[in-house]
This record gives sequence, C-alpha cells and structure tokens, in this order.
Amino acid sequence: MSIVRVKPKLLISIWTVDEVPEVINSSADIIDVKDPSIGSLGLPSLDVVLSIVNSVENYKEISVAIGDVREYSHALSYIAYTLSLLDVDYIKIGIEMNDYDKAVSTVSQIRRTIAYCNNETDIVLVSYADWKSIGTLEPLKVIDLAKVAKVQGVMIDTRIKDGKSTFDHIPLRYLEEFVLNANRNGLYTAIAGGLRAEHIPTCVSLGFNVIGVRTAACSGNRLGRVSREAINALKIAIEKHWNELYTF
Repeated sequence: MSIVRVKPKLLISIWTVDEVPEVINSSADIIDVKDPSIGSLGLPSLDVVLSIVNSVENYKEISVAIGDVREYSHALSYIAYTLSLLDVDYIKIGIEMNDYDKAVSTVSQIRRTIAYCNNETDIVLVSYADWKSIGTLEPLKVIDLAKVAKVQGVMIDTRIKDGKSTFDHIPLRYLEEFVLNANRNGLYTAIAGGLRAEHIPTCVSLGFNVIGVRTAACSGNRLGRVSREAINALKIAIEKHWNELYTF
C-alpha cells in the first residue's frame, strides 16, 4: 500500500474560554479542549466545553479529551455520547491500561455509544511515550487496539508532564514504525508530549498527520495562557519544513 503524505495539522490544547479568541484568530487547525491541571488528558468541565463549542462554531475543528482511562465506567459512555451530540470532531481517550482485552472492551463500548448518534465524531486513542515507567500498553500495541476496536486515529503523548518530551522517551526508529504501522492499518496519527519548536521538523519528516502542543504555545508553562504569536510561529515552522520536503 502506498502512503500518501498529507501536510500535518497543528493542534493547540486549551482549557479556559478566554483562550478561545487567541486560537480562533491564529493559524491553528484543531482546538483541543482538556484540563491540564488534572492529568495529561484531563476531562474538562462541561461548561467549558459548551462555551468553547459555541464560540468556535465552524472556525476550527474541535477535539475533547475524556481522561487518562484506567477502566471502563458507564460515565465514559455518557460523556462520549454528550460530546458526540455536540458534534465535536474528535474524542481523545488516554489508554492508561496494561490489560489489552480490557482496553478493547472499554474502547469498543465507547465506540458503540458514539455510533448511536450517527455522526462523524472520530475516536483517537492516546498511548504514552513513557509507557515503560507507568506500566501501560505500549504505543504499537495501541495501534492493534485501534484496529480491533475500529476507531480512526492514534496518538502518542506523555503521561507524566515533567519537562521531558516524547523524543526523550522513544527513539526515532520506534516512531517511524508507529507511523508506518498506523498508516498500513488505515489510521491517522498524531504526536504530542512536551514538543518544542525544534521538534517540528522531525515530526513533519516522520509523517505524523497532527502535531499537538500546549506548553510551546503558551506564555509560561503548560498552565499558562496560549499566545497567538507562538501558535502562528509553530504553524510557520510546519509549513516551512513541509515545503522543504515535498514542494518540487
């Protein structure tokens, strides 16, 4: 199967409504809603999600994180169903599990719930670059999970936010295999986890479809406020390296 290269989208994570104007008026492609104060993929409050969905309308794609999931609960299905009714584009599920069969069951139940809404909300399974230290399924195994559970995308992020990036945990050879394996299985790919401006060329070269940042787009640390200027600079870096690689 031939792999078609597509210019990566820039995903910017926000967690407060007052950050929305900065992102809407920037060159970001996807607005990602989560609460970084309660985890890598902290579930945001419904009030914040509703406000952001109503503010963004059709200006950008929207993704929402529903948590670093350790086991299935009925609450997850209610959350996924609500988000799907709101027509968000992506729901991100952190696979903080080490039991493959339990993970398949959990994701499959969430997928079936979203199917009730009969819309186009995609599920993105998030694996962790630091899986060895936290004892979760490794990223390549999460690709198998995504295929079996019949979802659309996979992402690599860091679970522990200690200043280390995905590249501090995973060698380039592994990331290359991750992208190729996902593409062979018809999945799109995303990368996040402490990414900085200097990581952008490598992310583009590896062929990830989405590049996600929080800290690099903020004034201060990841709990700071996103900056339109920082977002635009990241988008320019993506465009520049893409053009260098694929414009003839």
